[in-house]
Amino acid sequence: MSSQPYVAIARKWRPQTFDEVVGQDHITRTLKNALQSGRIHHAFLFIGSRGIGKTTTARILAKALNCTAHDGPTVSPCGECDNCQSIAQGTNIDVIEIDGASNNSVEDVREIRETVRMVPSSSRYKIYIIDEVHQLSLAAFNALLKTLEEPPPHAIFVLATTEAHKIPATVISRCQRYDFRRVTIHNLVELLQTIVAKEGLTATDDALYAIARVAEGGVRDAESILDKLITYSETTISFEDVFDVLGLVPWKAFHDICDAMLQGDITSQLEIVDDVAATGKDLSQFVEDLLRYFRNLLVYRTAGARQSLLRLPEAEMEALAIRAKKFPVVKLIRLIESFSDLCNNFDSQLAQRTALEAMLIRSTKVDVDISLDSVMEKLIHLGAGGILPASAASAPAAPASPPAERKAPRPPENPPEAEPPRGASTVRPTAKRMTLGGDSLVDQWRMLVHEAGQSALSLGIWLGRAHPVSVEDTGLLELELEPGAVQAQAFFEEKENHAQLEAFLQKHTDNIRQVRLSLAQAKKKSVAPQRQAEEPEGHIAQLATDECIAAVLDQFKGRIVQIIPQDGAENASPPN
Repeated sequence: MSSQPYVAIARKWRPQTFDEVVGQDHITRTLKNALQSGRIHHAFLFIGSRGIGKTTTARILAKALNCTAHDGPTVSPCGECDNCQSIAQGTNIDVIEIDGASNNSVEDVREIRETVRMVPSSSRYKIYIIDEVHQLSLAAFNALLKTLEEPPPHAIFVLATTEAHKIPATVISRCQRYDFRRVTIHNLVELLQTIVAKEGLTATDDALYAIARVAEGGVRDAESILDKLITYSETTISFEDVFDVLGLVPWKAFHDICDAMLQGDITSQLEIVDDVAATGKDLSQFVEDLLRYFRNLLVYRTAGARQSLLRLPEAEMEALAIRAKKFPVVKLIRLIESFSDLCNNFDSQLAQRTALEAMLIRSTKVDVDISLDSVMEKLIHLGAGGILPASAASAPAAPASPPAERKAPRPPENPPEAEPPRGASTVRPTAKRMTLGGDSLVDQWRMLVHEAGQSALSLGIWLGRAHPVSVEDTGLLELELEPGAVQAQAFFEEKENHAQLEAFLQKHTDNIRQVRLSLAQAKKKSVAPQRQAEEPEGHIAQLATDECIAAVLDQFKGRIVQIIPQDGAENASPPN
């Protein structure tokens, strides 16, 4: 047994020079240039998340300013002189490290103000490193302001914080601000490889990348995880060891949840959640891992097998490839948004588990991808008199024989040449201008509405609620809005929207120069008393059970209030 006390990896391999600091080149370069040119500021503010090198950089700066092996400040402190060694060990009397969390009162700041006037005992500069400075009280900050603005020439302040928004602007304005970045996965892996080699051990690249991903850019977190794994593995660190030591859920559980979701198997998903909870795994971590898993699916689905974005073992990449192509992009985005909402703090494990189970059930049962974007797209096509192509995954089949007066040509998607409507004159859509009017007015209008939807989404949506009434020789187009289209009327009453409509028609037609809109009055229809009594209960209840309608109601948190039959369809039977 060794007589030397054990030193943690994070302390043992702490950077001692600017060149050893990982992932903060933009800061170390600036500091080295300042030391070489002699433009040394009296107050520095280091901002960044935990464990990425703020205090370490402050100590290196202190050594660079006070190294006795050089005649003045240097970019390469020797690390051997008494000042360098005492600063590295935290025992130098001229480099005062203060914890802002426990020394945050006015009295503590007054003590700093009294001692800062004293010259350093064995160094060039007296350096105050205040960690977690955001925890100082407002009165303490105010007491520190004058000293920060005009300190004695031998005093330098280094303020470090993880929460910059809590620091008064008056303090920030008196300091040189340096924002530390989270370290990239690539840089973290290189650092871990170096430490593992110096420790005389081996580790697989997959294991080191897994450690770097869990650390999320924090050097100290990555080193602490590696320290634990060295104790666990003794010789070789594997990818499986990372999961075992950190208590992570194995990848197979995520693959099983994904497969069960695709198959609509709610029971299997709930059983996996139950197993995770029963084995004592942290549900919050499990939800974050689920979020990361579906994020990987989305990245693979949209960007392909990019190692720079995924960094997964080859076997896991193959598993992602199989599952990613089975999900629509919209579905993956919705799942990621749902898991992100579940990452919020919950009062108990039970609350988070219940929310997770409800989310999985909802995502599986409501399997129709309904989003605002898809609804808007459908509205444009419906407004143009057409329907979207049926989708095997989400859209129901089109009716076999719609009413004759509502039948319209399907708006083509990237057609080589548009086909003319049956029984109408040939109409050339899209780029070519047309002369609006005549027997083909209705078909021409449908083409124009579709073109409007391609150029301006909102214009196409609201034009779908309008129908052409007449075209005058003066170039005036009379449009009538559907009964109840109050929002469309308000849209076109705005001058800029009305001008946009007229500009669109002038661009795509030869004869239209102005537009006049009016709102049609709703026609009152007499309905038999027996039907009035039966339809709200029977027909509405039957429609609410339809999968597509249920998905829309769930998405918009709505309910069916009224059913308005199409013209000539009063006697049509409810859908089966």
